[in-house]
Amino acid sequence: MIILCKIVLLCGKRRDGGMMSECFINTKRYTFKKGSTVLQVLMETDKNYRQVLVVRKNNRLCDLHQKIKDGDKIETLSINTREGFRCYQNSLSFLLSAVVEEYFPQKRLIIEHSFGDGFYCKFSNGQKVSKKIIRELTRLMRKKIKERIPFVRIERTKKGIITYFKQKGKKEKVQLLGFEKGATIELYRFKDYIDFSFTPLVADSSYLQDFKLHFYNPGFVLRFPQPMMKHVNKNFPDEPKLFHIFEEYEKWGEILGVPNLISLNRKIEAGEISELIKVAEALHEKKIARIADEIKARWKKLRIVLIAGPSASGKTTFSKRLAVQLRVNCLRPITISLDDYFVERGKTPRLPDGTYDYESIGAIDVALLNKHLSLLLKGEKVTIPKFEFSTGKRLKGKTIAMKKGQVLIIEGIHGLNEKLTEQIAKEKKMKIYISALTQLNVDQNHRISTRDTRIVRRIVRDNLFRKHTARETFGIWKNVEKGEERNIFPFQEEADIMFNSALVYELSVLKRFAVPLLRSVTSDQEEFSEAERLLKFLSFFVDVSPGEVPPTSILREFIGGSSFLY
Repeated sequence: MIILCKIVLLCGKRRDGGMMSECFINTKRYTFKKGSTVLQVLMETDKNYRQVLVVRKNNRLCDLHQKIKDGDKIETLSINTREGFRCYQNSLSFLLSAVVEEYFPQKRLIIEHSFGDGFYCKFSNGQKVSKKIIRELTRLMRKKIKERIPFVRIERTKKGIITYFKQKGKKEKVQLLGFEKGATIELYRFKDYIDFSFTPLVADSSYLQDFKLHFYNPGFVLRFPQPMMKHVNKNFPDEPKLFHIFEEYEKWGEILGVPNLISLNRKIEAGEISELIKVAEALHEKKIARIADEIKARWKKLRIVLIAGPSASGKTTFSKRLAVQLRVNCLRPITISLDDYFVERGKTPRLPDGTYDYESIGAIDVALLNKHLSLLLKGEKVTIPKFEFSTGKRLKGKTIAMKKGQVLIIEGIHGLNEKLTEQIAKEKKMKIYISALTQLNVDQNHRISTRDTRIVRRIVRDNLFRKHTARETFGIWKNVEKGEERNIFPFQEEADIMFNSALVYELSVLKRFAVPLLRSVTSDQEEFSEAERLLKFLSFFVDVSPGEVPPTSILREFIGGSSFLY
């Protein structure tokens, strides 16, 4: 079992003519030679130092080769932290990329998107992946791991590294760095392989013992050990419906002529963003219309539509746009909010820290909801509750009844969980899963995380509508993610239909809203490292004015200016 290790190092007085630094590690006093690295200190003081993958030094993420200075405050992070896990993912991806370049130079690796418990990868231009190649890649990666090759952070001038990539024939990276504003670039070197990384990497390849390559035609999955587990799961958690959505949206990217960030930036610079936005939005509308058509086709039996998805996925706007399309099909939707079926506050489950767990299905009065749904389907009148958040009490709400041509729309995080509507026959309901499954990558080796897209959306929306700072949203986000891991993601494949709310151009619009908010997080705050990471990857985007975004767009839910009432 890999455990979370937290150590605080406070460097203090010097001894021995200034050659030593005095530090406190978990209340114990130690002295170290001036100029020691984090790794050297940990090797002397922590028998579990191998579990430390990355550190937060003065609220900046750093690798273990960083030197400690007087007064530095360091928090060590294992794979059980979000930062440590991301470091492990990126380090293993870096290793895979290096191995492919060295031993399969005729092939071009593309790391596409998260899938199952890893990253889905393939070779470009339809180059085949075989189980034989998978076995050989695994053997070569294991070989590099045994050699304990260090990941070394280097700094080069922008001009110098562009020249290097040109000599290597890496046109994509040359074009990408053309959008970088800085004069110098931080990169990592792994023997002869050099590339940039949005996070620090592990100290050396021997830290990457746990991984598997899983053949998944036409590519393969680079699988990781999940936090709190020692090894990669024996069985691959296949998600065929989710995979189909990713593949569908990859084809959309081809239709739009935007397979990656470079092509997006080129279109913006060429003044073609207006057309791109129109086509991207039309694809969304076409998909929503098709869902409405399917509901219409099944209407005689289908009476309830359940919509679920993680935070900042655009569920509310999707629901409103779906309602419009249902009206086009002569169906009249009635909307019910799951929030009104919360149990009263005194009966709400609590988290380990004592706070109320509103994201637990135990916070919903499932029995009352099923009773009301059953009555509505029989044509009877029902007085639905109205939950008062300020008092934690449930009051009487409006009285509703279902008439001919009406469909119930229920939006909430538990919509995919069969327990929520267990008394309703399956043929009477449709489950829709919505998420911002980002199909745009930075380049062939660097994916854009769906979580990153959602947190940027959430930061912008929380500031605009709730006056939250970026730091406050980061604080909330930790518990939001935990709730999603328990209550949403395990039920993804239960969906009858999946809708991808990501828009290929959205981060270029969100950038001008998000950057000043992220810059407001100061270096004396714990959230600084995460803000810095997001700023680094957003720096590659050419920003776009929000004026072209239509008022019915899902993006308007986050940047304001929507024609829908929320």
